[in-house]
Formats: sequence, structure tokens, C-alpha cells
Amino acid sequence: MTYIILSYLLIVAGVVVWAALIPGRKKVSEKWMMYITVFGGAFLLASCFINLVPHMFLGEEPYRFVTPDIHFKVAAAVMIGFLIQLLLEQLTHGAEHGHNHCHNCETDHHEHHVHPVTGLMIGLCVHAFLEGMPMVEIEEAGEVDIHQGLLYGIVLHNIPIAIVMVTLFMSNRYGFWKSLGLLTIFAVMTPLGSLCNLLLVPENEALQCVIMGVVVGILLHVSVSILFDHDHNNFSWKKLVAIIVAFVAAYFTPGCPEIYGL
Repeated sequence: MTYIILSYLLIVAGVVVWAALIPGRKKVSEKWMMYITVFGGAFLLASCFINLVPHMFLGEEPYRFVTPDIHFKVAAAVMIGFLIQLLLEQLTHGAEHGHNHCHNCETDHHEHHVHPVTGLMIGLCVHAFLEGMPMVEIEEAGEVDIHQGLLYGIVLHNIPIAIVMVTLFMSNRYGFWKSLGLLTIFAVMTPLGSLCNLLLVPENEALQCVIMGVVVGILLHVSVSILFDHDHNNFSWKKLVAIIVAFVAAYFTPGCPEIYGL
């Protein structure tokens, strides 16, 4: 339990600390941001295919009772998650990709009567809440464990999101404490999603699989959008190295090799 609490604190600290550093800098290096964002996207993509999906379809904990008859439901859940993220991006304007596409937010605000920060917070909080739901699991012995690959991926994924959030807060002349409060709300949504999952559906393996499928769909949409974003399309050996290193790192996250009996 102590390890899980520390893992949650890592998520919160990863968002707040990185974002708090921005006001002291005139501009975050776009090149470094690109590498961090690409690495995080590649890590999420690899985690989906070599960690999360095998947990569902190979009957790994906590999905030991999964049978082929619910595989279609899981596949449908993946597609639903993909569509959910597509809808959320109408509010976030692609902040999940580490970009601030809110240059037309003021126009959107007048047309749709939704303040850009309000839409961003709603979209990102729902996104973070759903991401956190399958992060913890109950093993056969009743012990609570954590998906470390998903944890690390979320922490990396949240760094560029936090920077985009602070940039938007600064452009709206938000004070430091107000910005910090909004960032903290976003940061705790992932642990809150995990807690709700443990309290509401702790022993329903089929529902756990469906939830995991939705999250995999969300992560696939985000990771693919990052890797194929038009701002990242210029080929770079450094970018390729970042992707390869992310793939290798995802494979060697604790618990992943055991899935394949290694």
C-alpha cells in the first residue's frame, strides 16, 4: 500500500513540479519538448501492446477468469475508448499531445460559450480519471498491485500536458496559486480514478476488462496522434532513437517480461 501511495504522489509531483518550473523560464525548448512528448507517446503505445493487452487476452491477473466470449466486448471497448478520446479533444484542443492548439480558443469561446480553460479542465480531468481506473488491480491473494508500465507512461504523458496547461493559464493571466490549484485538481484525477475502480468494481473481472479496453483505446488514440502529429513529421534520427528507447523501456518495465514467461 505504501508503494501505491508513493506511486500516486509521483503522478501528482510529476505534474505540479514540472509545471511550476515554467514561469521561471521564458520559453521551454521546443526540441526537448518534442523528444519528451514523442518518448512518452511511444512508451504508451508499447505499453498497450506488450503489457496491457496481454493482461486482458492472456488471462493474467486480475483477468484470470476472462473467457473468449467476452473478447468481442473488450475489442468493442477499445473502439469506444478511441471515440471517447476523439470527443474529449473537442474540449482539450489536443493538449494531450503536448501542444497548445488553442490559438482559436477565444473564437470558440464566443461561438460555443465555453471558456477555453473550462473546456480544457473538463476534458483533461475526464481523460486523467479514465486513465487511472485500470492502473491498480487486485491479485488472486487479495493484494492490491499497480500497473507500473501504465504508471510510468502516465507520468511521462503528463509532463507536456502540464506545460500546455500552465501556458494557457499564463495567457489568461491566472495567478500562481490559482494555476497551482487547477494543476493539482488535474493531477489527483488519475489516483481518484484508481480509487473509484477499487471501490466500485473490485471483483468483476469482465467489467475490469471492459474498463481496460476503454483506456487502451484512449491511449492508442493519444499515442498514435503524438507519433503522427504534423508538427513531428520531420524525420530525425534523435526522434527515432527516442522511440526505440521508449519501446525497450516499456518492455523492461517490472512485470512485463513475466507475461511472456521470461
